[in-house]
Amino acid sequence: MTSFAFIAAVLLLLALFMVIRPLLKSSSDKHVDRRQINLDIYQQRLRELDKDLSEGHLAQEEYAAAQQDLEMQAISDIPTEQQTQIAETSASKLSVILVLVLVPALAIGLYMQLGQPDAITNELAQPQTPKTAVTAEEDKPAPSVDEMIVRIEQRLANEPDDAQGWSLLARAYMHTQQFEKAETALNKLTTLVTDDPNHWANYADIAAVNQQGKLAGKPYEYIKRALSLEPKHPKALWLAGTYHYQQQNYKTALRFWDILKQQLPADSKDNDIIDAGIAEAKAKLDPGAATQETEPADIEASEPVILKGSVRIADIISKEVSPEDTVFVFARAASGPRMPLAVVKKQVKDLPFEFQLDDSMAMMPQLTISSFDSVVISARISKTGDAMPKSGDYVSNEVSVNKKEKVTIELEIDNVIP
Repeated sequence: MTSFAFIAAVLLLLALFMVIRPLLKSSSDKHVDRRQINLDIYQQRLRELDKDLSEGHLAQEEYAAAQQDLEMQAISDIPTEQQTQIAETSASKLSVILVLVLVPALAIGLYMQLGQPDAITNELAQPQTPKTAVTAEEDKPAPSVDEMIVRIEQRLANEPDDAQGWSLLARAYMHTQQFEKAETALNKLTTLVTDDPNHWANYADIAAVNQQGKLAGKPYEYIKRALSLEPKHPKALWLAGTYHYQQQNYKTALRFWDILKQQLPADSKDNDIIDAGIAEAKAKLDPGAATQETEPADIEASEPVILKGSVRIADIISKEVSPEDTVFVFARAASGPRMPLAVVKKQVKDLPFEFQLDDSMAMMPQLTISSFDSVVISARISKTGDAMPKSGDYVSNEVSVNKKEKVTIELEIDNVIP
């Protein structure tokens, strides 16, 4: 019976080898670049969003929200090297494991039913099915936004010429309001892809954010670069008009905004924002003419809003911070997008100080204080200088203000984020 068991074992091993060999060969030859597939899908969806925006099917605010959702989905889909290896080999490993387990089990089971099990004196131990790498990976918690950003940063450290990676990283930084890092990423991106007007328009926008909303200087150079590549680029036209408005060149601002207005469909939701800018520029040129062309309510809505106030720090907090720590004063919509409408940036050594928030400080040209009836004002001290709130930052009370009310805002930084 010992010779029978030996022969049976040899035949079983031979059968396993014949079945497993093709699986091992196919797994070694197969390679799937998940990252490239994910990036191709992301780029295709982004082009569809850009097309919907240019055709007026999406408002700028809806476009920004959809773009952020798409970016976060793209970021979460970026695989690590370990995940890529698992994606390429998990199917073949699972097949091999099933063959190794099921073939002997079926052979022994059939023999136990149809053969002579009493002739076998050696006890066969049935192997336990191991937990696959895919199952182990699924058990891990979903990574946080910060972890996903770190993942992209690590990949770009090894692949610094990956333009899609820099684009995703820049948008992730903008999503988390790390505007200085976003500008650095966009700077790198525009050295890799020099002929994309979208990159140059975004670069101009974020560079202006880091200049307290001012478009003079480098931001305007980037705007001109975008328009040289695409003369009717919607965002670049809006930013160009905003730049000339800030320079009090109201006729030139109207020229850019009129071009933008003409290429949008009549039912576009962005028309109200553009009309308000055009009415305001006309009012600066000829208040009487603007009154004749625009309803009184629209004139009132287009008037710039200026919010003034002061910030101080509680004594108990002043002992915990450094004079060089960054102080932010934010204005955001009471109900609406969470992105700040205006920001003042100073240092702890400047406290107490008075501040002024107005439309010229807008993070995005279409999202201004004047665009919302009520806004919320608050202040925060950041030891890292990041605009995104973090545990350990010190914050003030929040003050809700109606833009029609002329009030003086008083903020005191007296609490800590747990």
